[in-house]
Amino acid sequence: MKLLLRYLGYVMLISSVLRLVPVTAALVYDEPVYTFLFSATVSILLGVLFLWLSKKTQSGEGYLSASQAFMLVGLSFILMSLVSSISFLASFNYSFIDALFESVSGITTTGLSAYPSIQDLPKSLLLWRAQLQWIGGLGIVLFLLFLLFRKGSGGRLSSAEEAGQIRASLSLAQGIHTALKKGVKVSTGIKIYLFYTAAGIALLALAGMPLYDSVAMSFTSISTGGFTVSDTFYTNNYQLLVLALLMLAGATSFVAHYALFSRRWKEFFLQTEKNVMILLMLAAGALAFWSFPNLRTAAFEIISAYTTTGYALTEISLLPQLFIFLLMIGMIIGGSTVSTAGGIKVFRFFSVLKMPFWHVSKLASPRGAVVPFKYNKEPVPEHTMLTIQVFFSLWILLLAAGTITLMLLGYSFLDSSFQMTSALGTVGLSTMDLSVMHWAGKLVLILGMLLGRVELYPIILIIRKALKWHNA
Repeated sequence: MKLLLRYLGYVMLISSVLRLVPVTAALVYDEPVYTFLFSATVSILLGVLFLWLSKKTQSGEGYLSASQAFMLVGLSFILMSLVSSISFLASFNYSFIDALFESVSGITTTGLSAYPSIQDLPKSLLLWRAQLQWIGGLGIVLFLLFLLFRKGSGGRLSSAEEAGQIRASLSLAQGIHTALKKGVKVSTGIKIYLFYTAAGIALLALAGMPLYDSVAMSFTSISTGGFTVSDTFYTNNYQLLVLALLMLAGATSFVAHYALFSRRWKEFFLQTEKNVMILLMLAAGALAFWSFPNLRTAAFEIISAYTTTGYALTEISLLPQLFIFLLMIGMIIGGSTVSTAGGIKVFRFFSVLKMPFWHVSKLASPRGAVVPFKYNKEPVPEHTMLTIQVFFSLWILLLAAGTITLMLLGYSFLDSSFQMTSALGTVGLSTMDLSVMHWAGKLVLILGMLLGRVELYPIILIIRKALKWHNA
């Protein structure tokens, strides 16, 4: 418990420093800064409190267990969401649910919005929304991993096995375990993320986008977040091309990016998950264009959905049903592992599709024969396959439960299933006006966004622990 509180304290202190960006924007645009200063103060007080408690709390062996590591990820997202909601709550007379909805949608890189119009929001607050998505895309979990595994850290581990469990637990929120196995350092991942962010800002500015918009849109596209700074979307083809490339970069495995930056061209171009993701987009794009013969809209919306970003060039509810169905497929599958994208992920989805064929092959083989399950020509351990099956089953069950709950609140099957898919897949596309949604429906989507961002297990564990403490 001691280390858990310590790292939560670090998260809160760091989040307070990050508010310097919107504070600077507020000063530049002559907007109120008290909303950010107040939330920063709360964040600092919580950080100091957690660090103080970590010194006073007796923690026994002094290392994080695997379950505590799960809770560290989940609680980090929850606390960041709660404290960040203060800025939204203080800016306008919106309800706490709406403010929390906006904050959770930001930090989970979803992009759904409870505001009927963002034109009236201060520029500093819009930039904070965008920055929340940039942070949630990769920053929190990467930073936690960096703290926990840097040389000379105070986090003592019980054994190499325990260290591996914790590393795997923390990495679940963003799928970083593959990168760690491949030797991709956390610091390298951060450098790549910063490079694409800076490149996006420069390219968007060169394409004629104002600097303020360039910064915000680079934040929300590389993080596959989807928040914008205007009610109307951009129409410049060069700007749309840059945004599409940034979305693809965000949804591509950082293992592939590492190979690219290391000039391992063959490894990059033959990376299976990336290639499958692109082929899926091409196939879906062709079908989308057949149902809605506008090449720009078809291509951009498919990329937006399949990377789980959520930008929309047009009203989604006005698109043909086949187009909407294709969008939902992409929202469910999601992007690559070790990326900022949400969804089930390409590796998991196609592993599940391949499992029945592997099982039949295993049954048809002679008794005692070893028939390994392979992905990308590499054997996948059976315990990993079980984890994938459990994750897939939980994801579908949560999607069904959320859809049914929204239908009980009076929403149609199409709207309910689309909104829940968008929340759980951290996408942000919407077929309805969420500003008038029932508060209970917003709570369902908030839970879906949190579950989807941390990939189910951390939030489920926190709920289980809370129920256990309540019944004790």
